[in-house]
Amino acid sequence: MPSVQMRSSPSVSPPRTVTDLKQRVIACLNRLSDRDTQSLAAAELDSIALNLSPESFSLFINCLQTTDSSAKTPVRKHCVSLVSVLSRSHGDSLAPHLPKLVSTVLRRLRDPDTSVRAACATASVDMTTNITEPPFSVLAGPMIETLIHDCDTNAQIGAAVCLAAAVDAAGDPDVEQLQKALPKIGKLLKSEGFKAKPELLGAIGSVIGAVGGRNSDRAVMDWLLPNVLEFLSSEDWHARKAAAEVMARVATAEVELAPLYKKACLCVLESRRFDKVKLVRETMNHTLSLWKHLGEDDSPESSSSRKRSKDKNTNIATSSKLNDVEDESKEKRPLGTRRALFPAKPKLSKDKENVTIKPQLVAVVQSSDGEESSSSSQRNNAEEELSLIRNQITRIEKQQSGLLDLFQRFMESSQNEMQSLGRRVRCLETSFSVLSTDLLVSRNITQNGNHKRNAHLQN
Repeated sequence: MPSVQMRSSPSVSPPRTVTDLKQRVIACLNRLSDRDTQSLAAAELDSIALNLSPESFSLFINCLQTTDSSAKTPVRKHCVSLVSVLSRSHGDSLAPHLPKLVSTVLRRLRDPDTSVRAACATASVDMTTNITEPPFSVLAGPMIETLIHDCDTNAQIGAAVCLAAAVDAAGDPDVEQLQKALPKIGKLLKSEGFKAKPELLGAIGSVIGAVGGRNSDRAVMDWLLPNVLEFLSSEDWHARKAAAEVMARVATAEVELAPLYKKACLCVLESRRFDKVKLVRETMNHTLSLWKHLGEDDSPESSSSRKRSKDKNTNIATSSKLNDVEDESKEKRPLGTRRALFPAKPKLSKDKENVTIKPQLVAVVQSSDGEESSSSSQRNNAEEELSLIRNQITRIEKQQSGLLDLFQRFMESSQNEMQSLGRRVRCLETSFSVLSTDLLVSRNITQNGNHKRNAHLQN
């Protein structure tokens, strides 16, 4: 939505009573459904929102919440956009009404229209940056709960993107809240009931960046990183890109813990640097560069450089999440309302390459305490190299098997064609033989008839 000017339109007079305000807002919302009056109604609603008094905030927000999913898309979208207008124009004056504003946004996360969910992400950023008096947990808490417990795919996408956008935009996020939420959010990566995995990875990356190594829990990283690395081999390129971005966040934010995982992460990133999608390939190589230079130089200049890189990654990730909501095109997959989000026995990946990533990383993590001897380290390196070689051999065998299958199908098809051609030739030969016989019989009959006629004439 275009930026709203911080002044009222001279052609619109402010309402004189509460009843007038409610009637005008409802009338404008109804006019939003008509294409002919849509732009004028939107401008009038923006003007009303800009000129509201603190006593009218609650009534105005209640009017926005009266619309439901049956309303047309422009109505649903502009009701969310008005939350942004209110936040930018009134700021901390809306602090007592922040829970109700957050509720207005959360009600639209299930919306099937991507533009409505994009407006929700924008509103989350505007509330975070302009309403600063309440603690950040007032906004982030409901989003985290929705992300964890809602089984609707659209709600999962919207909650993940809104949480990521809000965390990236927050000047002083609640680190303790986010640190406690990270294990719960991370478990959704293994949940069959959670479908929005690329968006979830984006939220995880934002949380890791916000925590920034403060009171980081190594046990969480030991479990989380192998699961993130598995998505570098996902069939969905959005998931591969998001996983690479999470790894970049870890490299820039977890300054103390990240070096412990450097060797294993480099092995996996190196094997994925030649992705077939250009955007993923660029992200993968940027992440690989960050991990290669991790821990090489601890000078103030390098620290400053890492900080700039971290800020840049944060801004890029925020913009990417908002754009991805606008451009997303996802198939609607029904979800059972009673499906458990945390299955007791998650299924193993069918891809053999994915199967080898997690054990490989866990093995290196367990041996990174510095207590093992150099021979043990060399043995682990050899095992890693052998594992990579086995993976390459497996891929070659799969390719050869595929070529053999293709050749076999070609030979079978050729054989079937030859057999079919042979049958057709035999059919033609039979037909020709029948025609020849018929012609011969017909000729004999004709000749016999002529002889009899000649004999009769002679007599």
